[in-house]
Parts: sequence; C-alpha cells; structure tokens
Amino acid sequence: MQIMERLRNLGYDALLHVDTHGIVQTNIPDGCHAASVDYAIVGDVLDDLDLRPDDVLVDIGCGKGRVICLAARRRVARVVGIDLSPEIVDVALDNVERMRGARSPVDVLVADAVTYDYRDVTCAYLFNPFEHFVLDRVLTKIRADRPDAPFRCAFVNLSDVQRLTFAQHDWLRQTDERVLGGMTVARYETR
Repeated sequence: MQIMERLRNLGYDALLHVDTHGIVQTNIPDGCHAASVDYAIVGDVLDDLDLRPDDVLVDIGCGKGRVICLAARRRVARVVGIDLSPEIVDVALDNVERMRGARSPVDVLVADAVTYDYRDVTCAYLFNPFEHFVLDRVLTKIRADRPDAPFRCAFVNLSDVQRLTFAQHDWLRQTDERVLGGMTVARYETR
C-alpha cells in the first residue's frame, strides 16, 4: 500500500474514531489473517451492493470492523459482523462502540460462518475470509436459510478457485466483476 493510501486510511480511522488498520494473524483453522481493505474500496463495494433501508448486511470474517463501521454510517436495518476469533471480535466491538456517525444498529458476534443463521440477512460482504471449500459450505447454508429469498453479496479478492466455487451454486449469478486496488471484486445475487 502506498504512503498516501496509508495516510488516507489512518485519516478515516481518526475521523470515525476507530482503529481498523494493520494485519492480525489468526489461529482459525482454514481461515486467513485479518486485514483491512482500503476505505475507498470498501465504500465502492458497499455502493455496488446498493444497500437499502430494509437490508441486513453481514460482514463474514469482519476482522477489526472497518466494513461494519462504514456500513453502519448508511441507513440499513442492521449491520452484523461475524468472526471466529473472540480476540478480533473484541477489537471490532470496541471500534463499533467508539465509532462516530452511526445511523444503523450493529451487532458483532463470535460465530462460525458455516453454522450462522442467515434467515434475515439480505446481503453479505466477504474479504477472502476462508478457503474455497469453506466458502462452498457457507453458500450452501445461506441458500438453506433463505430459499427463494433475495440475496446479494460482494466478494473481495476473488481467486479462480473461489470463482469456480460460486459457479457451482446455480442459485447465484455474477452481476459484476472488476479490479479495485489490485483486487478482483465480484458481485453476486440470486437468480
């Protein structure tokens, strides 16, 4: 990340009164480290999700809470951050409590994305939170919880194997794919 991007992100953290920068290693099996996407990219991805006042957005693998804090500044029914790491969830909770400018309620939970109850979730944000075989199980669970209900999601830092995983779920269709900040961002929604 270039120095100007780092400074901009630190500025956004200061404006929101949060601390979401940096990379945190996790001990989560089949998980990845917790890292933050540039605020500008998160804003673009949230715009692409076309969030509405009745939406419930879940950030799967919420890390320190950058996405949930930024999403909570929009008018939605609720924002939820889930992560397997209690330590990271504590940091995200602290950020949510200190955040300035929230317009929507936020919940942050220690939860397994494979077993989480998605019945009221209308959209999801994922920043490459786990391996493709876990993604497959999560998408299967979302479909089981929301049969015939509208759903949309954005996946940041999509790889070829994850693209193939999404393709195996014919209840979803890809509506957009582009490169933002060197990362492939794909948007999916129900058919």
